[in-house]
Amino acid sequence: MNKNNQYKSIFLSDIHLGFNGCQHEKLESFLKSAECKDLYLVGDIIDFWSMDDNFYWPKEHQNILNIFNDMHEGGTNVFYISGNHDDPLREQGSKEELKSKNSTYTEIMSILSKFNHRESYEFSSIKHGKMMVLHGDQYDVVTSNAKWISKLGGLIYDGLIFINRPLSKYLKNLTKKIVSGVSGFQNLVKKECQNGGYDGLICGHNHRPEILKFSTHVYLNTGDWVESCSAIVEEHNGTIKLINIEESNKINTMAEL
Repeated sequence: MNKNNQYKSIFLSDIHLGFNGCQHEKLESFLKSAECKDLYLVGDIIDFWSMDDNFYWPKEHQNILNIFNDMHEGGTNVFYISGNHDDPLREQGSKEELKSKNSTYTEIMSILSKFNHRESYEFSSIKHGKMMVLHGDQYDVVTSNAKWISKLGGLIYDGLIFINRPLSKYLKNLTKKIVSGVSGFQNLVKKECQNGGYDGLICGHNHRPEILKFSTHVYLNTGDWVESCSAIVEEHNGTIKLINIEESNKINTMAEL
């Protein structure tokens, strides 16, 4: 089947499959219209935290995972970078525990095992040089050093999604800005780029889709599929865009390099 939206690379993060606030309809519409050579799943694709607290795995979420599998079997290179909500994938022992939980987890883990798993990837763009791709929780002092606080905040945020989505988005953005300020998030990103000789960094984690251009590097955040319904895409001519899916399922360009 010919797809309308042809890309060299697609970067998705913070989908949160397994969480009731995931906007799977928009993501499925986008994926069914798109084709790419490389698909980067940049963490928090499956929300094992939420599933552990309140197991939730509808067929619509399985359908998204099946689409990723179909893309893989169709020749797309699928790279999986774990985040804090899917951090059990970072340890072999935790992965084995997930497999043995029930048949649903077994099926999930069977599909995930087919993808290329790493903590980070080096991405060579056509126009904009070498970039580091990672989830971004590494730069979050709360997530890195006080996981229980992060989990508690996640539970509060999850509840707010169903009460008032705009309010939950505002509070999450405010919290992330405060945490970013305390931890010197952008300074850590700059240091990562300088030390590794990278021209930029692509991540997710804070659910704030943006492209920022600095004198030394560029910073790209994919956003999420709970609120923003956004992604980073690289076109075949090397143009990199931040896109989001509107209510009509139309693709809108938010920013580009």
